Amino acid sequence: MTPGGTRLCRQAFVILGCGTGRSRLRNQVSRRGSGDVSTASLLIVEGVGRGTRFQIGRQRVGIGRSSENSVRIEDSEASRFHAAIQWQDVGFTLTDLGSANGTLLNGVRVETAVIVSGDQLQVASTLLAFQVHGATSPRGRVPVDLVAGDDDRSSIVSETADVMYTTRSGGLDGGASDLLAGDLSADIAEDWSVNEVEALASLGALYRISEQVADPAATLDTILVTILDVALEVVSADRGCVLMASAETGVPEPRVYRARSGNGGGELDEVPVMPVPRSIVDLVMTGGRGVRTSDAQRDDRFSGGGSILQAGVREAVCAPLVGRQAVLGAIYLDTTTRVDEVVVEGEVNERLSEESLRLLVSIGRQAALAIDGQRNQQALVQAERLAAVGQTIATLSHHIKNILQGVRGGSYLINLGLKDHDEQLIQRGWGIVDRNQGRIYDLVMDMLTYSTDRTPAWKRTDVSATVSDVCELLQSRADEARVVLERVLPEGPTEADYDPEGIHRAVLNVVTNAIDAVEGRADAVVVVGVGVDLSVGAVFVDIDDNGPGVPEDELPRLFSLFASTKGARGTGLGLAVSRKIIGEHGGEIQVENRPGTGCRFRLTWPVKAVLDEAADVDDIEAGG
Repeated sequence: MTPGGTRLCRQAFVILGCGTGRSRLRNQVSRRGSGDVSTASLLIVEGVGRGTRFQIGRQRVGIGRSSENSVRIEDSEASRFHAAIQWQDVGFTLTDLGSANGTLLNGVRVETAVIVSGDQLQVASTLLAFQVHGATSPRGRVPVDLVAGDDDRSSIVSETADVMYTTRSGGLDGGASDLLAGDLSADIAEDWSVNEVEALASLGALYRISEQVADPAATLDTILVTILDVALEVVSADRGCVLMASAETGVPEPRVYRARSGNGGGELDEVPVMPVPRSIVDLVMTGGRGVRTSDAQRDDRFSGGGSILQAGVREAVCAPLVGRQAVLGAIYLDTTTRVDEVVVEGEVNERLSEESLRLLVSIGRQAALAIDGQRNQQALVQAERLAAVGQTIATLSHHIKNILQGVRGGSYLINLGLKDHDEQLIQRGWGIVDRNQGRIYDLVMDMLTYSTDRTPAWKRTDVSATVSDVCELLQSRADEARVVLERVLPEGPTEADYDPEGIHRAVLNVVTNAIDAVEGRADAVVVVGVGVDLSVGAVFVDIDDNGPGVPEDELPRLFSLFASTKGARGTGLGLAVSRKIIGEHGGEIQVENRPGTGCRFRLTWPVKAVLDEAADVDDIEAGG
């Protein structure tokens, strides 16, 4: 076996080993990112609240079922204070807080561990993806220079077959399953052929890359960074970059750059520019084949003192990114050494072999598929957004049209009353205009509330006073619908921390919904009550009606946007907005459905404010 084959074999065992390679890569990433990472986020991938993203700064962030946590998990099996994430010198650390069911990091139960971008943590049955922001170089500052002309004196010593043709014709060599059978011991591996070692290394590298590609929270840049990190480690190159064909001109442009520890790991301004031979990139992208450049001792580009010579490039490999339809770009790796080191030491052993080139071709193919997948996903997301915008416009236009028709009808009656000097007709017309004016106001306020994320303006306030104000405001609406609107309030004030305007709208929407539900029924009654649950330290508002209840098939989408059981009378915004407001207060809405006899909605939130790290406790308690 060649020395290069032995080296790749050992690397393959690290890649496929149970946790060893992952731990080493975690340590490298932690050291590399500890100086420039400042923010991160947690995205709920599976569980209640899927798609919810929580921002994480350098302050300690609690995770658990309690509303006092910054990351609240609505999972009955999660502990009230389950885990915490905090920034330390080594990076972000995850700590289990003595939870009943434990905290899993990438499927392994941990007490305290460093958590890096791309990791997944599980709290009970809720799966969250951790993502670091700002860890890579900003776009537009990639330290790569495509050199041509006199500076490009590359000597190509070998090349592969047409990767595009091989991939599309299904001519890739098989036998990977045979390599995984039996005992993967070092003694047996020493007897393997170079092709077997190469296949195992390729399989391990592609497995690690596929893990990142499958991450729903990963962006294209984070995927490419992972691919480069794996390629540099497996191929044993010093630095590398990914170049992508411009969508406008087709010209290759640097997208991401990575260097192993000790090769450009400082601040961005200190990173030496990486010269990439334009002739090699053009050949790779136009011909769809990978190439390997020669050792410096056999390459005349070092004789003229050009930019490649000054950068100390010793060897390089370049492979195409062959997508499903076209070559999307190229991945380029090189090794570096000082010029005087080459001259003094003489012959230098090759680090980038034919095996390295073939492995990079496989990695390039995986990278291209990842790019294709990202582009397809972006297209689907964009299509869904456009569809959602279309649905929103159509729904809102329908409701606004109905409201405007009411305004026009009322205006017509007012006009007739003015012509005939009929005061009664004028008042009737104005009543219609006034009601529809209220409807358009409620619609606009619900739209504004639902469309923006907001932090409640905490203030210690009497809940009974807020509920009384809502009932007084809706009394005329209840009288018009012949509904008895009752209030059941405790003696004395019921004080709690909340946003008075937000809770007012949340209660208003639910009470309005209850009045609409019982309208037209004999002995229609809506009862609004206020209470405190001392066992959990929460205040609640109950809205109980004796209407028909909610149809069972409507319950799953009761709080969905634009889902209404009131036909043309409802916008489908009210309950969705109320749930959002209560959720912002760290609370929830519970529904007790009694088909045929009525329904009760309970709005619950903590008596004590769910404080932001930057909030001033004294100001909140003082109502400031």
